[in-house]
Amino acid sequence: MSVSKALQFMDKKDLECAICLNRFHQPKTLKCMHTYCLQCIQKWVETHGKMKCPTCGQEHDLTKEDLKKLASNTMISQLLEYVMKIEDQKPTKCSFCDNQPSYHCSTCQLYLCGGNCIKQHKAVPSTKDHPLYTLDIKEQEGNQCPAHCNNTLEFYCTTCNKSACKQCEHIFHCCQKQHEVIPMSTAVDEFNKDANEIVELAHEIKNKLTEKLQILTKDRLQFDSQVKLCRTAIEIHEKKLIKKVQEKSKELISDLDNIYKTNKGNFDSEINDIDSKMTQLKNLIVSINSIMNKPEKTKTLSSKMKTIKAVKDNVLETDFEQSFQQRNIKPNCIPSMQLDELMNTEGIGKITTADSMTYNVAEDDEQITVTKGQPFVVKVSSPTETNQLVATLLNSSGEESATQIEYQEGKEYKITGRCNVEGNWKMKITVGAAYIKGSPVNIKVETLGLVHTIDNISDYKEHNKTETVTDVTLDRDGCILVSSCSKDILKFNQSGSFVARIQVPQDLKITFMHPTGDGHILFSDVLENRVVMCDYKFQEVRSIGKGMLEGSGGLTFNKETRALYVVDFCAHCIYKFNVDDSRHLGTLGSKGNGVGQMLNPTDVALTKEGHLIVADNGNQRIQMFDANDRFMTTLIHSGELDHNDEDGDENGDGDDDSSSFTFNCSGPCGLTIDFEENILVSSIRNGLKLFDKNGVFIKRIDHADDGLKIPCGIHAISVRPRRVAVADHIANNIKIFNY
Repeated sequence: MSVSKALQFMDKKDLECAICLNRFHQPKTLKCMHTYCLQCIQKWVETHGKMKCPTCGQEHDLTKEDLKKLASNTMISQLLEYVMKIEDQKPTKCSFCDNQPSYHCSTCQLYLCGGNCIKQHKAVPSTKDHPLYTLDIKEQEGNQCPAHCNNTLEFYCTTCNKSACKQCEHIFHCCQKQHEVIPMSTAVDEFNKDANEIVELAHEIKNKLTEKLQILTKDRLQFDSQVKLCRTAIEIHEKKLIKKVQEKSKELISDLDNIYKTNKGNFDSEINDIDSKMTQLKNLIVSINSIMNKPEKTKTLSSKMKTIKAVKDNVLETDFEQSFQQRNIKPNCIPSMQLDELMNTEGIGKITTADSMTYNVAEDDEQITVTKGQPFVVKVSSPTETNQLVATLLNSSGEESATQIEYQEGKEYKITGRCNVEGNWKMKITVGAAYIKGSPVNIKVETLGLVHTIDNISDYKEHNKTETVTDVTLDRDGCILVSSCSKDILKFNQSGSFVARIQVPQDLKITFMHPTGDGHILFSDVLENRVVMCDYKFQEVRSIGKGMLEGSGGLTFNKETRALYVVDFCAHCIYKFNVDDSRHLGTLGSKGNGVGQMLNPTDVALTKEGHLIVADNGNQRIQMFDANDRFMTTLIHSGELDHNDEDGDENGDGDDDSSSFTFNCSGPCGLTIDFEENILVSSIRNGLKLFDKNGVFIKRIDHADDGLKIPCGIHAISVRPRRVAVADHIANNIKIFNY
């Protein structure tokens, strides 16, 4: 049989490789008699080791030498050579007319169009049996008329559903019959608009199915994981029981397997259903894309519209949504506690589908960091109270620590724990024998005391480099801001790494700082003895207290009342202003050592209740005033500030004149309230101390060898772990302590 005759009985896809889907290049035949490109076979062997025939599945062990010896498919090679020759020599026009050629007659050596020319060729007795080769037809460019190749389609009859150029006769008949004839561009735009709407709807449904498939996959993994946990629980319980219990254990395993098989089938069925719809949508999108710009395919488009609506109704209906929301089948094993009495009736327990995943560890509590001995709370959401919730706190050495579980009615569980050994701990939270979602909680326990020191503060400055640090506070992003009697504000992360230098545009000497919580920040400026309010770009918004303050120091701000409290170290009092209009609202205290009086106060802070606490340095005490500025109590007396525990030391005696301020060594310098309402107080002699909100001494935080000289500004920068930053004025550094 000649090559041209053979082509008459072949599909063009027979000349394409089943691996690369392109026309064969160096076609080689395997022992199973299937042919592929040599390069495709080589890549398959390199990737998979063995050549597995994509057509029949037979495996072939092929070495490099075997690849060289593979037989060439000479028939396909000859066919390819013939086809390439025919295609390369193909003219732009039919041998008899101006239409594009669609066939080649190897006997006549003619190129024929798909219209009247091929019909006549097949009708003439002498040529009707000639072998014909179907040419590759390029898509007509510019929306050309199929009957008049050189003309562009300009009209479309919506009545006949036909397009036409100016030479097409049928368009004149349509006009005579008063059919609705519109410009081709309008027809294309309207058709494409409808087609695009269907494609968009198909994509919407496809995305919805993809999302639900992800949910199904996640649920399936959780279900499998829960099954494994149940198996483990059953096996552990089984080991504690006698031979009779082992028989009951098999019954439970059987029950669990039945539940697993039933629900596995449900999962598989739903996944297969979604896969089927996804395939249907994919085919539909491909089909629509293939008829773009062809308004004559309106009937086909209408058919596709019916198909997509049917899929939409099925996918987006309420029951389909609820089927995902109502899935709540995750098995649990509930062991029997009164085994001896109930063995003959209930066995060793039962398998239920109660969902332990309805109990969830709060997202912020799944991984936490605390300091040694720091109490912490893990929150667990729960719709109802149960006596089966158990929390076990263990470290890597197997050491266990007690936990306390408290249920907040209708809300959540609060599990309180404390780890007295540094290292990694886990809190295992279970309901019945199954872990709840988010369990075990990973807990890192850090050491107490000094953890970071930020030295050489002057190296980061440009303005007033000789001045030393005065205060530290917390920025909105969790970084530390440091002031040092200049217009430079330095920014560090909590590990002590430098982040940025922020230079206030105006000429200031900033000593103390306090963010307002609404994007503004307040500064004590000792250059002009005033308080400056700046926006988040550190541009001055307002000046407060200028001409009234003699020696501005620590400051604090009440967000509810908009009241600003500013220490005046020289005037021995606290000034109160309104930050919105700079009005002076009042003065707290006067010079002296009586009740409510002060000597060189240094710092202030506000409690949760709005009470003001004052570091009265000269009188060596902490005083408290109510929200109406009335004296309430001396919260911490001088003797309590002098309290030294086993870690304490005395750094000096008398007053210290080495700084720009005159501090009483035993009196409080810095003052802050942490996230748990504890009070932290710093002083030259007594270092850094922790008191509860009632002024009861808890412990000293720093140690003798930490080198804390003059701790001015202090600020609690973290709650988990509990961490405080201290501005050491003489050492000109920032020390960060865990406590």
